[in-house]
Amino acid sequence: MNGFSQNLISYSKQISLGFRELRHLSLSRLRKVFSLMGKNEKIAVGALFVLAVLSLFVSLRNVYYAHTIPAPNFGGSYTEGLIGQPTYINPLLANMEPDFSITNLIFSGLYKYDSTGQLVPDLAEGMPIISQDQKEYTINLKPNLKWQNGKPLTADDVIFTIGLLQDANYKSPLWPLWQATTVSKLSDYSVKFTTKDISGPFINNLAIHILPKSVWGSVDAQNFLLSKNNLEAVGSGPYAIKQIKKLPSGKVEEISLKSNPDYYDGKPKIDQLIFKFYDNEDDILNAFHSREIDGFGFVPLGSDIRLDSNQPQAQILTVPLPQYQIAFFNLNNKILNDQNVRLALSLATNKQQIIDNVFGGNAFLPVSPWLGQGVAAATSTVDINQAQSLLDSAGWKIDPKTGIRTNKQGKALAFTISTNDSLVNSKAAETLADQWKALNITVNLNILPSKQLTDTLIKPRTFDVLLFPQKFGADPDPFPFWHSSQVKDPGFNLTGFSDPVADKLIIDARTTTDKTVQTQDYQQFNSLIMSKVPIIFLDQTEYIYAIDSGIKNVHLNVLFDPSQRFNTINQWYAAEKRVWK
Repeated sequence: MNGFSQNLISYSKQISLGFRELRHLSLSRLRKVFSLMGKNEKIAVGALFVLAVLSLFVSLRNVYYAHTIPAPNFGGSYTEGLIGQPTYINPLLANMEPDFSITNLIFSGLYKYDSTGQLVPDLAEGMPIISQDQKEYTINLKPNLKWQNGKPLTADDVIFTIGLLQDANYKSPLWPLWQATTVSKLSDYSVKFTTKDISGPFINNLAIHILPKSVWGSVDAQNFLLSKNNLEAVGSGPYAIKQIKKLPSGKVEEISLKSNPDYYDGKPKIDQLIFKFYDNEDDILNAFHSREIDGFGFVPLGSDIRLDSNQPQAQILTVPLPQYQIAFFNLNNKILNDQNVRLALSLATNKQQIIDNVFGGNAFLPVSPWLGQGVAAATSTVDINQAQSLLDSAGWKIDPKTGIRTNKQGKALAFTISTNDSLVNSKAAETLADQWKALNITVNLNILPSKQLTDTLIKPRTFDVLLFPQKFGADPDPFPFWHSSQVKDPGFNLTGFSDPVADKLIIDARTTTDKTVQTQDYQQFNSLIMSKVPIIFLDQTEYIYAIDSGIKNVHLNVLFDPSQRFNTINQWYAAEKRVWK
């Protein structure tokens, strides 16, 4: 042990003893003692003092962290990229993804969908009071609601909005949904909707966002689509327009939103949302990788984007949408009218292979839209042997000369899969054709531009098998797609399916407001459709949302539309503080 170490130990002992007598020490005495020390002694004391301060700091820090937890705080911002241009930040006119997404932040509706897909009150104080005859819906508004311009939101705004929706001159795409409904004012904060007939799906119409009469009341139908209010929007939602940046060409480059302090559910935690607009998928993907944006979302159905799920800076969230790729069998085709043939084709369909080959795994095994939320996906059952047996029993035997199945009359088992020239649809049709050829049948492909496909095959119902997407809403009302009255254009019953039991279940489900009864009807209808096999659900669309890991508490469980990802924006946060346990 050297002299410096001995001195350090000695002085440590002296200082320890000295601390006991600290109360008797004065500053002048400490100065005198310090002046009497040598250079090494002073260094040793200084080192000990620094060590003591650091030790105290670490101890206090450990105590603080042991007795506090991180909690959301106000502050921060989030920047998202969108493909396309905002045109109508107006819930009555919105028709593109940028419109829907921003509208969902600026405006509130009487009701909205929560993270589980359930309809819950938004501006309304509670769920509607439905009359005994199931045709009247009384809704009370929350008190003290405000528009972002500071004016009160009342029943007059609700009446005004529905009036615009019902007037064809305002050209809202939602116009057909409101023609059998009247709305009346009961008080400043209470309204009543009356439907012409009992309508199970109607309650979902009440999620429509409300427009402020104070802003739009002076805009007539002729100028409705041209009004500056379609971009400089004023709503009652969690965020308000802060700034709109445009290029000299008039193209919108960026829209900034600020949190709304008067939002009925409290000011959102994230102070600012910024939306940047891009022309194509390559641009938005490059912007994400270069950190120009914090997040973006896309649907692989119809997209060429492929995103690595192991992004270091992001959380990749996936959620199924009620959108499907479906193989429709034309039941007017003599071959495909045979249920055994359709069942054999279904058993030869490897859905997982389609998901992997066409979507790179970015899709779900389909869950029927009529089974309700939270139902686990069925496995993709493939049984070639059983499929072969079914075709044998249906009279389609393999001709040893050609290797193709024929019937007793020598007619070959052959048909055509038709689809549009979308990359994912054409690729899925190719994969499906290859799978069905394993049954020793001839499968041709007919890939056409969308308009030509619609005009020449879909409308006149002249296809054999149609591979086409279909989208359902919050209420998967089967009427337009499956009721026998809809087998001809402009109906959407593409297969020609007609069944009196199915018709009754469809009508019963859409003429009740009892959700339990409606669910039971849908489940029975689903069982009937699955047993008759007029279609094959090939895959279910996946919505992929890539968002920076610094944005916390983002949960996407059930979405009926991608714009609904912001329905829980009030729970998101980017800044944190520590609070005592």
